[in-house]
Amino acid sequence: MTYNYLKFDPRSKLCVVFFASISLMFPLSFTLECVMIGIMFSCLVASGSFKKGLLFVGVFVGLWVADQFLFYYVPSFIGALLDFLAVGNRRLLPTVMAVTFALDKTKISEWLAALQRLHLPAKVLVPLAILFRFFPMAIKEMLYVRRAMKFRGIAVSFFSLFRHPLQTMEYLFVPLLLSAEETSLNLSATALVRGLGNPLQHTSYYTLRLKWYDYTLMVFVVLCLVIRMWVK
Repeated sequence: MTYNYLKFDPRSKLCVVFFASISLMFPLSFTLECVMIGIMFSCLVASGSFKKGLLFVGVFVGLWVADQFLFYYVPSFIGALLDFLAVGNRRLLPTVMAVTFALDKTKISEWLAALQRLHLPAKVLVPLAILFRFFPMAIKEMLYVRRAMKFRGIAVSFFSLFRHPLQTMEYLFVPLLLSAEETSLNLSATALVRGLGNPLQHTSYYTLRLKWYDYTLMVFVVLCLVIRMWVK
């Protein structure tokens, strides 16, 4: 059985990220935190990421349970520190969910096309284009290095990376730093060759249009933010 999910425009996703980020500036009760999690969960489900949304809800419940347990049953400095981390991560969770919603099922080229439609200057667009493509390449390079290390019997398990920090720095971090420099130079050259710094109007393979659910989502998050700013 196939399901038809909504394909949100990157600009509406960006609006959701701004909404979640600005909400961090205001104090939220536990009820409002649940509302925020519900909004982000609905966005993930509507875009076809039900499992990820369910995972985030489980993390939120786990952090809330940890907060209650640590506050009442671990009255010590370590308990207070862990409780602080649990509350802090719980407050950051809506923003993490919003970023996941924004990046999931949206290609980098679509994001660049959307940013061009927003008429961002080349000084902003070119670094963002390089940054968007750098991290996937860096992660891929790290996986290649780890595979080569395991093939040679170096730091086979995850915990062995911490047991031998000097060896990890020599065989993992040094190759990654050298690869990162070469990758950044190649991506910079690619961005310039593709004409991202050209001030003239760009064409794009992707046709981006705001649909009715994009407008509905943006109006909804703006209304939620306005209500939160006015209601004390």
